[in-house]
Amino acid sequence: MKGDALLTRVSGTHLAHAGTANDVLTQVPMVLGSEGNFEVFGKGSPAIYVNGRLLQDASELAQISSENIKNVEVLTNPGAKYNASVKSVINITLKAPQGDGFSGLLRAQASMQKYFRTSEQINLKYRTGGLEVFGNFGYMGGKHENVSTIDMITNSSILWNQIMDQSGYGLVHDFYGKLGFSYLLNANHSIGAYYSNGGHRADARNTGWSRILANDIPYDELMMRIREKTKTMPRHHANLYYAGIMGKLSIDFNMDYMWQKKSSSLQNNEMSESFEDETVSSASANRSRLFAEKLVFSYPVWQGHIEFGEEYTSSRFATDYITDATLLSSSDSRVDEHNVAGFVQLAQRFGMWNLSAGLRYEHVSFRYLENGLQRDDMSRTYNNLFPSISLSTMIQNVQMGLSYTHKTQRPSYSALDGSIAYINRFTFEGGNPYLKPERIHNVELMGAWRNFFAKLSYSCKQDPILYTTLPYGDDGEIKLITRENYPKIQQLEAFAGGQFQVGVWQPKVNLGIIKQWLTIDYHNGRKSLDNPIGLIQLQNAIHLPYDIWLNIDMQWMSAGNGDNTKISSSSYLNAKLYKAFFHNSFSVTLEVNDIFNRNNRNVSLYNKDVTIFKSTPIDNRTFQVTLQYTFNVTRDRYAGKGAGSNELNRF
Repeated sequence: MKGDALLTRVSGTHLAHAGTANDVLTQVPMVLGSEGNFEVFGKGSPAIYVNGRLLQDASELAQISSENIKNVEVLTNPGAKYNASVKSVINITLKAPQGDGFSGLLRAQASMQKYFRTSEQINLKYRTGGLEVFGNFGYMGGKHENVSTIDMITNSSILWNQIMDQSGYGLVHDFYGKLGFSYLLNANHSIGAYYSNGGHRADARNTGWSRILANDIPYDELMMRIREKTKTMPRHHANLYYAGIMGKLSIDFNMDYMWQKKSSSLQNNEMSESFEDETVSSASANRSRLFAEKLVFSYPVWQGHIEFGEEYTSSRFATDYITDATLLSSSDSRVDEHNVAGFVQLAQRFGMWNLSAGLRYEHVSFRYLENGLQRDDMSRTYNNLFPSISLSTMIQNVQMGLSYTHKTQRPSYSALDGSIAYINRFTFEGGNPYLKPERIHNVELMGAWRNFFAKLSYSCKQDPILYTTLPYGDDGEIKLITRENYPKIQQLEAFAGGQFQVGVWQPKVNLGIIKQWLTIDYHNGRKSLDNPIGLIQLQNAIHLPYDIWLNIDMQWMSAGNGDNTKISSSSYLNAKLYKAFFHNSFSVTLEVNDIFNRNNRNVSLYNKDVTIFKSTPIDNRTFQVTLQYTFNVTRDRYAGKGAGSNELNRF
């Protein structure tokens, strides 16, 4: 433990040979996921920082060699210096930079999961004196399988049962480029900037079959041919920073700008056995714009230090939606939001006790416009205070920490979008501009002793945002899938782990459980969704002859409830071989993931009128080969930390 964070050493351990930052994070306690898609157990998606700089693109994790990582910190109850919507943080600290001249990394990865996918990246850097210039370029693309089965039961004047099977494939092409510089003015001052751009294209083609029952009597059968194309281009993002020290005062300033456009088109041809055929086309264009700046000061005070600062973000999300569906109309909506925040956090040491207390104030102005006109009933202003406090100590060789935070979770812009999209003739989907932010209170107790640690956390969410369905149209037979605020969810989380070493074998064992308390209206009564979800992990690192590393990782997760869903059990068994050559400048990694194909999770969504059962019987077995070459490796001196992190995540 380091204060209220759990610290995992990488340098000097077997994790230094893991491959990339992605491979390291899969071995860090309480972190679940892979390949840039990570979550902290019970806390959702984290904000990930590298040397204090917020990662805006998760693909950057694949660009960081595990040998350059010093340690990883996981904060499950971050304080006032972080945005009030950040519920967990991963801090990756890299080794100090060394050497001048050219350096680079070339990486190629090939994956086979029924279809072939590939990923390539080139990172180049030139350093001389205080100047560093860098460029990163990459491509990810290939084909993936789309298979799903959905059983939707709708209670209205008629009991509808839609059984839908869909199969097909999607093609994805994603590329990016980033150019930047940093300059050390002297030992106490540095500046820098970068600009990144890229594009994303996807083309999905699916065939679906739907059998519809009305009061258990066959009503219709549909055959559907669906094609959906999406394009995100361009994706402009720029950052400018200054970091300096004046006497005892540390100053950190960041400014960010982002603009991107995403367009999509959908064509759904429905051939009915009992009624008229129908062809529905739709197209949408989303434009996102963000400006953000953040200024942070730090100053030593007595036996600790004080941090204070401000953050401002101005964001816009606009959607144009056009459709020829009979019961839907085209729409034009826009969300403008301004967030002004100030914070102060004081940390002090009193003998064997460490105390940290913080307070964050946020003023949020939110405007919703429909067809160019402001909707006053959907526009609102928030003024909130978010306190946090933590207390930690060490008694002999036992570390303990207790913390409390008040957080919020504002709805994503897609959740606020009032446009209604066509799924099929019985089901539509849309956002809800009336959504309120969630309010979250969290208390956490953490302890560590020798090779073991444990964490216990209680949270209470007020106005949680959950999926639901509502009747649509004059007769209400069509159902609209949307989101709304529920009254309250309480949740208890426990996690414990230990690591050992037996000769060349280094095993780690982690155990976790999440239990929530939630009761909802369901049909003509009430339904409790409080079955716990359990987790067991066994991770094994074995140092074989010839400096080869073998990793065998197993995970089992039980069935249980999360929000207003029930999730089925799942498990996986992964194996990986890693070998480095030529003084670790060239490495080869061979992986087989989900060997027994048991990592699919079926989901059931419950609400008052509609129950949806969804399964995705995709073959998850993946064979992967990674080749990586580095020369004159040094880490970036770039010290920009970014601003507007929460807004970027909402986009």
